Amino acid sequence: MTSLRRFLTALALCLAGHASAATLYHGGTLLTLASGQDRPIERGYLLVSDDGQIAALGLGDGTTDPVVTADRGAAGFTTVDVSGRILLPGFVSGHSHLWQSVFRGITPAAELSAWLQGLHYTYGPHFAAGDFAAFTLHGAYDQLRHGVTTTYNHSHAFGRDFERYREQFTAKLTTPQRFVFAWVNDASADDATWVARLEAVIAQVQPRADRPLLGLCLNAVGLHRGPAILLREIAVAKKIGRTVQVNYLEPSASQIEDRAAWPKIKAAGGLFSGMSFAHFIHTDDTVLREAAAAGAAMIWNPLSNVRLASGLPQIEAYLAAGLRVGMGVEGQASAEISDPFENIRLGLYALRIRRENAGGLQPIDLLRLHTLKTAEVLGVQRWVGSLEVGKFADFLVVDPGNPATGPVWDAAATIVFACSSRNVSSVVIGGKKVIESGRVLDHDAVAL
Repeated sequence: MTSLRRFLTALALCLAGHASAATLYHGGTLLTLASGQDRPIERGYLLVSDDGQIAALGLGDGTTDPVVTADRGAAGFTTVDVSGRILLPGFVSGHSHLWQSVFRGITPAAELSAWLQGLHYTYGPHFAAGDFAAFTLHGAYDQLRHGVTTTYNHSHAFGRDFERYREQFTAKLTTPQRFVFAWVNDASADDATWVARLEAVIAQVQPRADRPLLGLCLNAVGLHRGPAILLREIAVAKKIGRTVQVNYLEPSASQIEDRAAWPKIKAAGGLFSGMSFAHFIHTDDTVLREAAAAGAAMIWNPLSNVRLASGLPQIEAYLAAGLRVGMGVEGQASAEISDPFENIRLGLYALRIRRENAGGLQPIDLLRLHTLKTAEVLGVQRWVGSLEVGKFADFLVVDPGNPATGPVWDAAATIVFACSSRNVSSVVIGGKKVIESGRVLDHDAVAL
């Protein structure tokens, strides 16, 4: 290939959103968070291919790796020295409401019921065309700045017309942040309309390193609108092979009434491996046992659960029972700082406060819950959630020295106990840097 052709190829890739050529990151500590790999790779390397995937990683500088050697001679090959820094997969949020990003500080003395009244029922009816789009973009870029590279957008409708509701989906497609979209079906439409609208979105689910949409789920609202709607939602989800998520057992004040709805969920066919329960705090032995036996999952949202005084789920008991657990940063109106570092730190500290000892889950476990385990709950672990060859090159470069946190004795403990999103020097998605030192690249965040 001539030099001109190499240049034109590199330019085309760049314009398409790819890295222009392979990039080798070397000298840093790799926290892969792959299953069974708890020990970090110190002074390791990670090779990002020109298609935005992880091509190789390991101990050393990669000079003896034939994959690295093959790419090293190609035009545009670059190296990035990340000595003193920690590379880990981007965080995955298993439950978020991106549009809530512009409503922080709402009803500061309220629990869930009053909070919903102060936000959803007060402002939701007044959303105008373009609001959902702008609010969603604001939330997505806020999460990216904090290191969340994949999110689950649990959308809301507020009874608005279909096109206005759909803004949450179409706006999200314009961001680099990967996402699974949780669709709300219009209760007044028939099943054929539901399926047609869902299939139009499913057709756009083509996971690639340069595309953000990873999947489609249903936000089942029938639990609050009546068993007939819930039955339809679950049936349609199963028919088209989609997962379902529902907010359940969140507020302490209504836990008895909420648990009484468990038979309705079972009757609607809601106990299956594609079901995840957001919050799922106030279970009993029967609910936990049956959910775990069905292969269902839950998403833990520590920041929001504390802010709304909802309570602390028995996470270690859930895991012991075989329930799959992921984590979410929730919406920014009930968990104002979309910082997964704060989320896992608060979660781990809360568990230790209740246990009154430092046993049980450790920093590495919480990191994996907020990355790989959440990706597994969402069904996207093939592409994201850990640093492994063949997965998308979605990762964070964390600098414990800026702001300074002192020497690193244990990489996972330093991340969980001592770091925050301020220590994220860059966020990389599909091999392309999208955040640098908290600044959004290629997007006018100030105008938004």
